[in-house]
Amino acid sequence: MSITMRLLCCLSILLFQSTAIANTADNLQLIQLLKDDSNNIDGLGNPRRIEVSSDNQKVYITSGDDNAFAVFNADNNFRLTLGKVFKNSTGGISGLEGASGVVVLEKTKQVVVTGFYDGALTRFTDKHNGFNFTEVVSDGLSYEEVFDSDKSVAKLDHLGILGAWDVVKTNDEQQLFVAGYMSNAVAIFDIQKDGSMVFNKKLTVANPLKSNLGKPISLALSPDQTALYVLGFDENQLTVFARDNKGSLTAKQVIIDDVNGVKQFVNPQSIVVSPDGKFLYIACAGTSSLVVFQKLANGTLEFLQSITNKSIDDIGLAGASTLAIDPLGTTIYAAGESGHGLYIFDVGADGKLSFDSKMTHVAGTELKTISSITITPNNKHLLVATGKENSLFVFKINQ
Repeated sequence: MSITMRLLCCLSILLFQSTAIANTADNLQLIQLLKDDSNNIDGLGNPRRIEVSSDNQKVYITSGDDNAFAVFNADNNFRLTLGKVFKNSTGGISGLEGASGVVVLEKTKQVVVTGFYDGALTRFTDKHNGFNFTEVVSDGLSYEEVFDSDKSVAKLDHLGILGAWDVVKTNDEQQLFVAGYMSNAVAIFDIQKDGSMVFNKKLTVANPLKSNLGKPISLALSPDQTALYVLGFDENQLTVFARDNKGSLTAKQVIIDDVNGVKQFVNPQSIVVSPDGKFLYIACAGTSSLVVFQKLANGTLEFLQSITNKSIDDIGLAGASTLAIDPLGTTIYAAGESGHGLYIFDVGADGKLSFDSKMTHVAGTELKTISSITITPNNKHLLVATGKENSLFVFKINQ
């Protein structure tokens, strides 16, 4: 099933506090549960992505069903309260239809959100009175033109962000990379001193290795910024671009399922890189699997391991779609949006994963349809969003 159809299926505050809640994952303690349209909570309709500010004081969430970007404030105990919600077509705001990816630009006090159906980047700036809508960048093509028409819009696609799904930044916050699924491209934007986004170029090929990027939906940069990893959902593809100190990109490797020993690599949807840059962990929806690659001395990637539902004697990773790695690189949290439960894996010194535990229920609530997992920068809290359940679980990580 294409990502477009899967998103159409998906896109279709209750506050809970506890002093000690028992669960199968011994190091996780639920401290808060927020639900859309309950107790004045908004912006959690089909939450797609979560980001946390570097000072752990703000949480940013995109909503695919509310077509929204929500800002939550965190107190000293990391209990969240809703700050502000921005919704598409209100107050002159646009670009948030099917809001998906989000990236925080700390230096310019900004947040940038991708709108899948709007094919847009929307920028919000944190000023003295809080966040405000600042700018939207798009080619201005309608949903009908991009998704419902048989007529090609390639000549009108100048930016390469149609079906914008994911966005990542460089460490120096001078560039953004955007995965444009419908454009079959990765777009590069330069961030100016005033925070504005200026289009640089778009990547559509991995020449001489492959003539396309396989319909990108997820991106990652290596910790040392010398490699850009692009997941091509439709063609079961991982494209590796080498990046030099001037930001120039060169295609170095293309990995495809069932080639050179690669297994279970179907519909790769989410990617994280180990803190030392030696290993890549990828959630593959098509095979309900986690696939691990290791970086060799010559810089190329080699298939190392796959974890399937059969490996853990369960079905909880169905539609494996999201994962997160802790700052030490010792723990992986993973889930499948078509499955149930949060799965925890230990990371060995060799990069391989071993199943540790799972959590399927918490506080009498089933943990299912997980769409996003995020660890706070200080590694003290874990945030788990459930897409179709319109909820956000906040856990304390007991060290």
